[in-house]
Amino acid sequence: MVKRLKNRCYGIYGKMVETVTKIDKAGRVVIPKEIREKVGLNEDETLLVADASDGIVILKKLDIKELAKRLRSELKGINVESIAKRIEEESNEQARKEYAALRD
Repeated sequence: MVKRLKNRCYGIYGKMVETVTKIDKAGRVVIPKEIREKVGLNEDETLLVADASDGIVILKKLDIKELAKRLRSELKGINVESIAKRIEEESNEQARKEYAALRD
């Protein structure tokens, strides 16, 4: 069952709302009001944009507080500072090797 909503959006079996939109010159995409309301998107929300393949782009609402809570739980007992320091040192060493000619 496909149903037209407000001449733009379509509900398919009550599970999904689709619409057609365009990308402007600045690369912005307007998410229609019906969809923003349905998924609870507000101004200044953080979205993850992912290329899912075959021309499919996924926008996923990110809950920063929930993400931080999950990271705290998963990283409990791990010395994150030492990992960050090691990554920085390795990155600097790699850059020195790759760009050695620029130092001379």
